[in-house]
Amino acid sequence: MHSIRTKLTALTIAALLVSLLSIGSMGIFAVRSQGERYTAQTMNLICDNCRASLDEYLNSVEQSVDMVTRYIGETLDSMTLVDGGVIGASGSGDSLPGRDWASERQRQLDARLNTHVENVRTVFRSVANHTHGVITYYYRINPEVSRDVEGFLYSQIGQAQFSEVPMTDLLLYSPDDVEHVGWYYIPIQRGRPSWIGPYQNDNLGVRMVSYVTPIYKAGTFVGVVGMDIDYDTLVNQINSVRILDSGYIILADEGGNVVYHPELSPGDSIAGDGLELTDVLSRFGAAKESGANPIRYTYHGIMKQMYFSTLSNEMRLIVVAPESEIRASTMTLIYRIIIATALFMMFFGVLMTIVTTHITEPLHRLTTASRHIAEGDYHVNLTYHGDDEVGILTGAFEQLVEHLRIYINDLNSRAYQDALTGVKNKGAYNVSARMLNDTIRMSHNAKFALVMLDCNNLKKINDHYGHEKGDLYLKTACDLICRVFTHSPVFRMGGDEFAVILQKDDYEARNDLLKRFDIYADQINEDAREPWEEIHIAKGIAVYDPKHDMSVESVLQRADERMYTDKKRSKSRRLA
Repeated sequence: MHSIRTKLTALTIAALLVSLLSIGSMGIFAVRSQGERYTAQTMNLICDNCRASLDEYLNSVEQSVDMVTRYIGETLDSMTLVDGGVIGASGSGDSLPGRDWASERQRQLDARLNTHVENVRTVFRSVANHTHGVITYYYRINPEVSRDVEGFLYSQIGQAQFSEVPMTDLLLYSPDDVEHVGWYYIPIQRGRPSWIGPYQNDNLGVRMVSYVTPIYKAGTFVGVVGMDIDYDTLVNQINSVRILDSGYIILADEGGNVVYHPELSPGDSIAGDGLELTDVLSRFGAAKESGANPIRYTYHGIMKQMYFSTLSNEMRLIVVAPESEIRASTMTLIYRIIIATALFMMFFGVLMTIVTTHITEPLHRLTTASRHIAEGDYHVNLTYHGDDEVGILTGAFEQLVEHLRIYINDLNSRAYQDALTGVKNKGAYNVSARMLNDTIRMSHNAKFALVMLDCNNLKKINDHYGHEKGDLYLKTACDLICRVFTHSPVFRMGGDEFAVILQKDDYEARNDLLKRFDIYADQINEDAREPWEEIHIAKGIAVYDPKHDMSVESVLQRADERMYTDKKRSKSRRLA
């Protein structure tokens, strides 16, 4: 037969093992959940920061072109177009009927357009020199408007400064030839400022991205104005961002086709990245960003995560990283929790084995302590530290009591506190009422009073100013109640009702306290500027009378009736 010491030791170690395993399991679950949320937030933040950096660059180009566009619109004289007979030119490449290119009217139009273009050239040069990353800028006049005034094209490709280069002859190429004249015809087709590319510009031999705006005046297509940026500039900005150890960034269009990828070629589908999801393309078209949850897929046997966001030119910026690297810190922490749990288990297992062999307690002290605990007193003092079975039981009992006391205190603090005002709630009142009823049953010498208070106008404030103001009103009222009844427990009974139990000094000074309550309320109302800052509280007090009151409930009922009487009297005074 095993001794009490052996049984207690085995039971304590088993409880310890279960507790540590439970805590460790919950810790691992919490760390994993929080780790996934944290990594998702971090990766989305990296994606958003990179998008913001690229957008800042792209927006600077847009602003520069838009600035020149506004200048053109302000300085281009619509009367010139009317006098020149070019109203209605659409940019389709067809000449207007009855057009005489050698007429005096055409020469006058060309002269005015030439002056206009020179003015734009001066402004555009200044704007382009202050725009980072621009490799070309241009203003191309519609050939239907003028054959002699083409506009201008400046390039910085392969040189330190911008220099003028010959413009592309639009008549030599089909409007569908994107590599040569897409920069001209795409804005016409869309009828709005447009980002184009990336594409290979065969005229300049450079892969670029263009931002072009069509110019219209008096219903006439006058030409296009735009800037080009080097595709490599975007790539360099992307490559400057480090994504963990082996992560990378992809640029794709709305359809999921690759614009930039460290391994795939432009134009390939991102599904070629090994993406094993059927809804990815639809998500690209419907969403502007991936949100908190990543897209998971396998590439060359490696599980990866994808996060994406949309640039101002509608391209998708995609951040990709191996899931093992994303979760590395979380897994390290989980391993540490497992190791720490195992060490704690071994340490406390050994410690409890030693302690239970040296601690004992007389049985009558355990009996006394048990009686105190049964009565709700968890503050017991077990001082015996012998080395017999009773001592071992005492040690385990003492720890159990301490844990139970902490748990009960924590539970009481959570269960009996009103969340809005911070005072005690109806449940706490019921506990206090039961204790008073026990006192009444054991002795008729109980001395206490109950104050019931009701916050008037709460419904009116909620209806007219919202529940947030109603909550402020309740908090202000509760502060006043607590300020007056400093040494008495205050309970929020529900809604707009509060109760106070007066005992000892507050019981003796109850009449003075009620007068002080009215004085404080008047002071608050004098300083109040808003309806929810005014305090109007009906109150009623009832004193326990052993000749008539058999329980706390009868005292509460009288206080409640007097409170409602005061409430009606207050309404009558306001109506009068």
